[in-house]
Amino acid sequence: MNGKRRTKSVEWRKMAAILAFAFGAVLGNSGLADQALPGTGKLKIFDDKSKTIVVNGYSTSFQWPRMLQEKLDRMYDGKRVLTVRPATKGGIPIAKWINVETGEPSKAWREILRPKLADDKEPVIVLAQQSLQWAFGDRRAGIRDANDKERIKQGADALEKYVRLLKKDGADLVFVAMHIYKHPMEPQIGNERLALAELIRRKIPGVYAGPDVWQPTKDKYPEAFARDKVHPNELGAEIMAQKWMETLVKYDARAADKGIPRRPGETTSAYAARILADSDKKTPPQRIRADSNKKIPARRPGESTAEYTKRVSRFLREQNRQAQAPDAKILRDIEYVPGGHERQKLDLYLPQTSSEKPLPLLIWIHGGAWLGGNKNNCPARRFVRQGYAVASINYRLSQHAIFPAQIEDCKAAIRFLRANAGKYGFDPKRFGVWGSSAGGHLVALLGTAGDVKEFDKGRNLDVSSRVQAVCDYFGPTDFTKMSSFRTKMDHDSADSPESKLVGGPVQQNKDKCKRANPITYVTKDDPPFLICHGDKDPLVPLNQSQILYEALKKAGVAVKFHTVKGGGHGFRDKQVDKMVEEFFGKHLKPGKKAR
Repeated sequence: MNGKRRTKSVEWRKMAAILAFAFGAVLGNSGLADQALPGTGKLKIFDDKSKTIVVNGYSTSFQWPRMLQEKLDRMYDGKRVLTVRPATKGGIPIAKWINVETGEPSKAWREILRPKLADDKEPVIVLAQQSLQWAFGDRRAGIRDANDKERIKQGADALEKYVRLLKKDGADLVFVAMHIYKHPMEPQIGNERLALAELIRRKIPGVYAGPDVWQPTKDKYPEAFARDKVHPNELGAEIMAQKWMETLVKYDARAADKGIPRRPGETTSAYAARILADSDKKTPPQRIRADSNKKIPARRPGESTAEYTKRVSRFLREQNRQAQAPDAKILRDIEYVPGGHERQKLDLYLPQTSSEKPLPLLIWIHGGAWLGGNKNNCPARRFVRQGYAVASINYRLSQHAIFPAQIEDCKAAIRFLRANAGKYGFDPKRFGVWGSSAGGHLVALLGTAGDVKEFDKGRNLDVSSRVQAVCDYFGPTDFTKMSSFRTKMDHDSADSPESKLVGGPVQQNKDKCKRANPITYVTKDDPPFLICHGDKDPLVPLNQSQILYEALKKAGVAVKFHTVKGGGHGFRDKQVDKMVEEFFGKHLKPGKKAR
């Protein structure tokens, strides 16, 4: 090896060590996974060649595999190189995927998992998020402690049968994580990690430990563990997606000296930010400028390693967030309810150069099943370049307060923005709203219930909370009819997002649902709507948008409904992007053609 190659190798090893440490400090150590990655893996994950990543397991959320896919796509500048394919059937543990005594596959394995593994064209990596519930007979007959040798061996044997069957059916790499998300259950079944440790000690080729996502402590993730709200569709999804991403990066870093190459001209901070890319950063990596002269801040005198790492992480996060809108002046965490709840804040994106005329304002409202999500991911920020001011708002989630708190917050934000339009330079008569999923529900409700005064609470009541244009991406509109169409979720269950929003099972609380449904308030004076929905949406059925469209059309409201062919719960479609631009251009910038 010549001197130049040796220098690059040393630089990469240093960077890998820094990243591994930063990962551990930010989201907790994965000691078990570290022990399981000896650096002798033969398959490179990030070598720019197509691969399939199959997600299988117990309590595997509908959300985190999608979030992981987004992270992987951003690493490749939007290209689909690594394809994530969930292979799950609700929350079934290992004992229902295989016969833990014989190792024979179940019907779910044969019909759901095996077809995803049978890919002869490209390597397959399995991310197995498993549970040993029922593997010992009774659900709570779990591993008590490190002295429970019999059950540890029994659990490891079941895991070995599982991973060997995965390998036999086509998996090239298998990462196994033990996932228990209900912390009150941990004293009974939370020591499944001991069985996983025993499995790893058996050194089965191509089998490694995944992230130790839920260690049995509330101190690790206090926000996630609050009020036992640790379902993987909530905050847990963001944590899990990040931890699995870290596992893949660590494996690749140890599997080869070269690891993930730095791009030509890419600064250290941009490179680290691209690899870290944690849950609240939805930025295409090319937006991070390679010619940035910002360096990672120096360590302060007396600053501990943990404190320094956290500060660097915050620095990288903010730098990346600034890169989301390089042409905008960003005002963060403005309280639209002064002294209110921590979620009652918004961000503003304004042009760097002040406009002589007041600007139309586009307001983004995030999704997340009314249980998660935040204002940091604001796809509307691109409209700043097109002559708009943009706001992105947070609102109280259902674990903070049930409906109508969410629409009250959205209306309070709009009244605040309208009352301060002169201060920030936008036109109070040209407000548009845009949101997806739960955010789609809220923007639709803003459109139809703009004149419903019972939802106007708090300050600035002398100004209107009505809006002039609504773009709804796949938002629920009639909760009681969601389960009439098949999806991957039982919307009528007491644990569904809709039930949690209204405070009880939807079919037993129809009056509360009616109050929360946008279709309840449709009148002929509602603002124009653009509704977009994928016909393959696995969470919010297409009928929800159809119901709203038909109600608006019947009332005489200007409405356009676009079905995205093949679109799921989220989509990237240039045709839809153009449609949104033209819609807001027509209704918020009259007389000017939308770009």
